[in-house]
Parts: sequence; structure tokens; C-alpha cells
Amino acid sequence: MDRRQRIRPPYLAGFLLAICWIVAAGARGGSDDSSGAPKDRGGEETFRNVVRPFLDRYCVRCHDARKTKGGIRLDRLSDAPDDAQLRIWSRVRKQLVEESMPPADEPEPAEAERAGVTAWTERTIEAALARKTERNGSVRRLTVPQYRNALRDLLGLDEDLTRGLPPDALSKDGFSNNAGAMVLSPLQVEAYFDIAARAIDLCLVDEAVRPAIQNFRMDLGRKINPHPCPDRLVLGALSVLLDNDDFVVTELTPSKPFAFTPFRMRTRYEFIEGYVGNDTIRKWRKFDSLDHAVFACVRGTPGYPKGEAFEVVPEGLLLRPAIPGPVVNGIPNTYGPMANFKIAVRELPDGGNFRVKVRAERYDDGLLLELGTPPAPGKADAEAVMDRSGSATLAIAEAGIYRVDVVRAAGARKGKLHLQMDAREFSGELPAEAKPAGAARPTSEIARGFLVARLGAGAHQVQARVDENATLRRLAFHRLDEKSELGRRFVAFERRSPWLGVHVGLRRDCGSTLTRVGEPQVVANDAGPAREYIFSGAINDFPSPDVEPNNVNYLAGIREIAVRSEFTDGRDLPRLLIRSVEFEGPYYSEWPPRTHRNILVESRRRGEPAAYASEVLRSFATRAYRRPVRDEELAVLMDVWRRGYAEKKDFRASLKGALAVALTSPQFLFLIEESDGPQAEDLTEYELASKLSFFLWNAPPDARTLELAAAGRLRRSLNGEVERMVADPRFAQAMHEFVSQWLSLDKFDIVAIDGNRYPRLTREMKAELRQEPARFVEHLIRNNLPIRNLVDSDVLMANDAVAAYYNHGDRSESGVAFAPMRHDDPHLGGILCQAAVLSGLSDGREANPVKRGAWFARKIIAEPPDDPPPNVPKLPEDDGSRLTLRQKLERHRNQPGCVKCHSGIDPWGLPFEPYDAAGRFRDATVDARSTLPDGTSIRDLKELKAHLREDRMDGVVFSFLKHIATYAVGRTLSYAELESLRREARKGVPGERHMLDLLKLVVSGDIFLKK
Repeated sequence: MDRRQRIRPPYLAGFLLAICWIVAAGARGGSDDSSGAPKDRGGEETFRNVVRPFLDRYCVRCHDARKTKGGIRLDRLSDAPDDAQLRIWSRVRKQLVEESMPPADEPEPAEAERAGVTAWTERTIEAALARKTERNGSVRRLTVPQYRNALRDLLGLDEDLTRGLPPDALSKDGFSNNAGAMVLSPLQVEAYFDIAARAIDLCLVDEAVRPAIQNFRMDLGRKINPHPCPDRLVLGALSVLLDNDDFVVTELTPSKPFAFTPFRMRTRYEFIEGYVGNDTIRKWRKFDSLDHAVFACVRGTPGYPKGEAFEVVPEGLLLRPAIPGPVVNGIPNTYGPMANFKIAVRELPDGGNFRVKVRAERYDDGLLLELGTPPAPGKADAEAVMDRSGSATLAIAEAGIYRVDVVRAAGARKGKLHLQMDAREFSGELPAEAKPAGAARPTSEIARGFLVARLGAGAHQVQARVDENATLRRLAFHRLDEKSELGRRFVAFERRSPWLGVHVGLRRDCGSTLTRVGEPQVVANDAGPAREYIFSGAINDFPSPDVEPNNVNYLAGIREIAVRSEFTDGRDLPRLLIRSVEFEGPYYSEWPPRTHRNILVESRRRGEPAAYASEVLRSFATRAYRRPVRDEELAVLMDVWRRGYAEKKDFRASLKGALAVALTSPQFLFLIEESDGPQAEDLTEYELASKLSFFLWNAPPDARTLELAAAGRLRRSLNGEVERMVADPRFAQAMHEFVSQWLSLDKFDIVAIDGNRYPRLTREMKAELRQEPARFVEHLIRNNLPIRNLVDSDVLMANDAVAAYYNHGDRSESGVAFAPMRHDDPHLGGILCQAAVLSGLSDGREANPVKRGAWFARKIIAEPPDDPPPNVPKLPEDDGSRLTLRQKLERHRNQPGCVKCHSGIDPWGLPFEPYDAAGRFRDATVDARSTLPDGTSIRDLKELKAHLREDRMDGVVFSFLKHIATYAVGRTLSYAELESLRREARKGVPGERHMLDLLKLVVSGDIFLKK
């Protein structure tokens, strides 16, 4: 009997029926159909005698079932409109007021006719808006990210068990949490059962069995291994092995407050194929050494632009930033960055959490100068004249910043200089030096700038060695003023810190599989000793080799732990010194682990199976259901447990079935707002707790929110809870989902960028730019800034890479972390200029004003264009002449059926024309003029922003309120709700409305609080 059969007894069919019923109820629950409301008899008569004849005479010929121009039918409109008809009546009213319909070539109604129908339409819409809206509660399934977060918070599992679930569909509003779009398929239900079984198996352990723990450390440093492995180790593709005597691997026994079994790695192996050095194995070879189980290499070292990519020094391994691989012929390199230090490991745990502890520090480094830098003018402040061994004593009179020039004989060959000053080591390329024309003596000298470093006063021991037998005569030291150009450059370099990152994956010759473990950590910029930096993850969330046991290929089945100095923006960084890397897994701080203790709670009744099972299931279900479990719900769970216990007499095994029922129940998988009838009701405190946390955290409520709900004080404390949740780190994961879907950033994810045209938009850069919009909106809300910043802001949320992409790298010193950064660039600021948005609204080669205009109308001012008619032709090809994109659009608009849609799209998109398909401002000479739909003439995006700030901020406020409210409640808003938000958006000075205040407005309104 397999695992699923064990936890899926026949009476779980009742839960499947409950899910099906509750999904159907959810489809009814969000209804806003108010067609049953009492009718105004006078209005009905006016409709029959005046309005209906007017529509038949002037409108229906083009808007009936046969033609349906613009997707609009007017032959079915009634005098008591439901929500769908209200939207059509609103458009009819707009056309009547603007006198834009009927078209000029059709009969025109008299002014009196038009006025009468307009007045009736306005009264009918106002009456409909005044009607009370039916609610009937609501039910919606957790999205995949919400379900993943709920499992993590409930069980304490770091492992992601949801990777096999199908992605959530997007509703017509663009959001994945819309109840109407969240179909629950039988395959998904089956997946929930499998996930529940695996999750419980991972959480519960046999307390009597000692865990096996693997723990080893690799220490790094020049010649630190007194007994290096005598064998030649493996040289993988594009890799350089560390010398065997430059690292030591030690298996450790960690100190734990519980008994465990140390896992010792296998050392004896026998292989018949693979590569050792450059020699192909074609016969059986036996190996017996821990060094064949764990060894070290650096991949991607050729072509590093400046200095050595890595260098082993007595204290450890020095790493320069891991530069992303180059883009060749539009295709990004798949081998990983240059350079990429990796520990190859044959054995790691099959599952559980792991911890990598890196002992590292910022190296007291010098700034390498560009190859061939001319010598400093004037006389040197100090010199080091090398003896035959390459040694010298340097006397520095005054502490400070010194430039080091290398003096060689004319005609010296190209080579690498290895320079040591006291304990510090530096290396870099020296160019070949041609003899000056007419040089009379072989003793003529040429000096080149090499390094800038800070030196203390006194004597310094200097050693210099040059490869390729090049001649080095002396070193000249020039003291720099900190305010000089090179002095300022060094001071900026000295203030920077490397960022340490850990990655885990598997060994491959044809690409990189390494996946980041947690977030990079900044390495302390001080003179203190090395510190420990800890990275944790779940081993099964990272790529594994999945090869058969005892594979006879030397390189098969190897996993890798990579340690990097993470790339920021290409500016010089002090090197990262890695002293040691330690791995421990599965990692437990206690036994049984926290996941086990969270379920099997402490109790005095552990010796009474039924009583203890009831306590365990009550505790678990209360946390899973995000409210106190009801007696009838607990009875179902206990019934499952009793049946299993009667059959197996195994308390833990029978408990798993009941726990699986809780994890696959509607109470856990759905957000349920129960209703007694169609009238609007207040959310209960617990319903409010879940709705609020899944909105602002995309995760379940924590203990604080549930305590307020239990005490009946959550509604009264709503503003404070919103502020607390927004300040919490979990707010970022909700903003990532909301902003990504609001701004349609999935388009950026899938657009195929032409790498030849836009080589800077690499895979790594896309990952950084993808974060910018969500981090920006998060910043505006957390700091309660005015909403005008959405469209125009003097602050970017950027890290070093993003700032450099916009050519402002010199203004950012935040490394890989996003931070607010002031700018004075007229082509930046606000979400309209962000590369992730603009590049996603292109075809990867050229900008697309139609896509950008339609996006702007939908997302920024909430005036979505009509759906295009069927069979829309492509832009016409040039007829022998080179047409601008503007001219092509004009030709396209002039085709029948195109002009109406494009009149509400193209004017918004044309101001974006100077921004290329990579989302960067490219050319100020591009014609970006436009006449907006309201008749305003603008010259470029800067003037469009000004127009929005001065005249259209109520539309921007309404759009933000509409989208965040739709996301918050997980359904399409009714016409009446949208109109209430539209009226709210017009209050006060729209541009000065503050973002957090607007979010609170949504949460404190009936749209959110009623069911």
C-alpha cells in the first residue's frame, strides 16, 4: 500500500465534496447582481416610451447581435441594469455628453432628445448606485505563493513542496488571487494530498532514532596542508584546481545538546572513466582519500579584466567580484560568472535543512590601476630598489595614500607582477615595454602606474616577482592628496565592502546550476578579525545530480557549494578573503526538531492516546484554520485518528492521517467568509485577521494579529496593525506579488531581448531590474510618501547594478541592497521610466508605443481601451520608402475598425518613444510629440508627467485604489464600488494623497470589511 493510500481513507471523499461545494459557493458569493431591486415605475415608462425608441433609432443598427461594434450591444439594455449593464450605461452616458455618437455620417438626434435620454441615464445610474449590494460572503483558494507561505509558517518547514503545482491563472483584472479565476482541478486536489503527506513525513520524526549529521570544514591558505593528497584531482571544464596543499578538509563532530550519529563520508572509490588532469581514465583506478570526496576549484577564470580573479595567500583565498559571463552573439554565457570558487562534494544529505558557515573578512586591499597607466609626474616620495631576490626595505616618512609605480628596463616583456608589502599581496598585469626610438643605452627605464594603497609611516618589507623573466628595477611611491582625483577614487574604493554569497548546485561541464542560498551579506568594513557569516536552506530546494549509485564516472554525482564575492556594478571592490567554509546538514538545534515539537505539543496526557491525540489535533487545526477549531471539525479529525489507531496501534502513524485531513481541508486551503444571507455583514474578527494578513503579507496572520482577533480588538486596532504589517519584512513578499501583477511585469520575464543590440541587459541584470518596481512601491508605502511620486520622483530605489544601468553608478554605494537614491535625471523617476516596465512592453528589438500606450491607459489612469476587433491587420510594410514608426501607426489607424481603439492608445504611448527596447533613454531627437485624448499637446514624457501631476492625478489615485482594492479583496469590484473609489480619488489635492493613507482607506472601507 503506497503512502497516498495510507493517508487517504474513503471518508476523505467528504472533504472533496466539501471543496467542490465551497468553490461553487464562492462563485455565488461575490455576486453583485441587484436586478431584483424594486423598479421605479416612472423610469420604466420613460425607458419604454423614450429611451428604447432612441436606442433603436440611433444606436442599435451598429450595436446589436449582428454587428456589435466595439464589442458593445445596446439591444439588450434594460431599465433596471445589473452590474454589467451599468458599465455599458456609463459608456452610453459619456458618448451622449460628449456628442461623440452617433458617428458623423449617421443621423443626429435633436438636442432635446439627447438631453432627455442623458437625464434619464444619469438618474438610472445614480439610483442603481444607491441600491444595497448583495454580498453572500466569499470563498477563494489560496494562491500557490500563499499556500507555500501558509505551509511554511504552520509547519516551520523551509523546504518548498509546491513546485509541482500548476501556476495560478490571471483574471481579467490581472490578478492571480481573484476567486472567479481560481479553478481547482482534480490534479490540483491530488497534488494537495501528496504535498500534505510529504510535509507531515518531513515534520514528524522517530524520537528514539538518533539523527545522522554531516559536518565538515574546508580551511584555505597557501601551503597550509602538511599532508596534501598525492593524487592529481579532477580538472573540470573551464576550471582551475586549487593546489592540494592550499586547502585542508576536516570532518567535524558538532557540539549538540542531544545524542546523534556523526556521518562520515566515503573515501574509497573505483572509477573506469572520467578525467584526471588532462588524462582520460580508460581503466579501473582506485582512490582512497577524503580529498577525492571534497575538493576545491575555481571556474571561469580566463579573461578576468583586471588583476587575478582569485589568489591563495597564507591567510586564505582572495576573491574578486564574480563578474557575470559575457554575452556572445546575443546568447548569455551559461558557465557561471568569472570567477566562481566552488567546493565539490560527492555526498550531501538526502534532505532536511543545511547550514553553510563562511569565515571571511574584507581584505586590506589596494586599488589596481589600469594597464599601461602613465607614470606619476615629479619626484617620488620614496623608492624601493629591488635586490637580486626581488626584496627591498621601504621607508615611508608620512602615513597616507601612496601611488606605486613600477620601473622596468625599456624593452621589458609582458608579465604578471606579484607584489607583497609586509603581509599584504597584490598581483596584476604589466604591459610589454617597447624600447624608445633612438634609445642609446640599454639602461633606459620606463615607469608605469600599478597600484594605490594606504601605507603607515615607518619601514615596510617589500617583495616583487615578475613572471616571464621580465626585469623589475624598482618601485616608486608618490604620496597622494585625498582630494586629488586619484585620491578621491581610492577613498571611495576603500569605503566599499564586498558582498558574500553562497550558492548550491551540481557539477556540470555545459552550464551552471548553482542557486543562491538566502540573500548575500555585506562583509564588515573594519579592521577586526574574520567573522562568521551563516547561510541556511533546505537541501531539496537545490539542484541534485540524481545519478544511479556507484556510477563509475569520476565526475558523476558531484554537488557543489560555491562561495562568491557577489558582483555589484563593475566598480573596483576590495577583495574578499575566505578563511574557511563549513557545512552542516541536516542542521538541528534540538532533537526532536522544532517541526516535530510544533505538532506533538507538550502535555501531561501523553500516556493517554485518545486524550493526547485530541490535544494535538486541536492545537494543530486551530493554527491551520487560522481560528479556533470547532467541535464538529475536531470530531472529524478524531474519527480519522481513531480508525487509524484501531488498525495500526501506532500513535504517530495514525496521527499522520488526521493531520493530512487538516492540511487538505477547505478551512486550510481557502479563505472563507461565511454569510447568513445576501445582506452585507461585517467580517468576523478571525476572517478579518486572515484577509488582512494574506493581503499585506501574502501569508497567514501571526500570533499578535490572532490575539487581537481573539480579544475582539482587531477592528478597533486596524490602523496600528496595518502600520505594523507594512513595517514587517513580510510586506515585501506581498508587494512583489501585487506590483508584479498590477504592472504586468510578467511581460518582462518572457520578452526575448536582442543581446546584440542590448548587451547590457544580461540575464543577471534583468533579475536586478525586475525587483525595482516592487521595491519602489514598497518604499513609497512604507514611508507614506505622496502618490505623485508614482509618476515622477526624484528618488530611485536602486542597488549598485540598477544605478549603473541608468548611468548613475557613481551615486550608489548600497552594493546588492536596494536603497533610495536621489537623482536629477529628467529621463528617470517614477514607475513610468523603469526599465522592467518599458522593456517588457517591447518586442525585444524595438520600442512599441501601442503596447506602452495600452498599458498606460489600463494600469496608470484606469481608462482601458476597447478590446480590438477580430482580425486586426499588422502594421503595413513600407511601400518603397522608409517610414517612421509614427507614420506606420498613422497608416494603421486609418484602416477601417482601427481608429477608435488607437485614439485612446497611441497618444499615451508616443511620449515613450525615446526609450529603447531595453528600457533606457536612448535619443532626445526622437519625435515624442503627442496630442492626448483630452486635446492636450505635449512634447515628451517629461511633459506627460507634468500633465499627470497637474491635471490627471485623480485618475492616477483612482487607478491605484482600484488595483490595490481588487487585489486586497480577491474579486472584481462592482460598478458601485468603483464609483465610490472614483469619488474618493477626487477629494483634496489628489497628488498629495499619501500612499500608506490610501492603503488604510481601502482596508477600513466597506469594500474590505463587509462580506
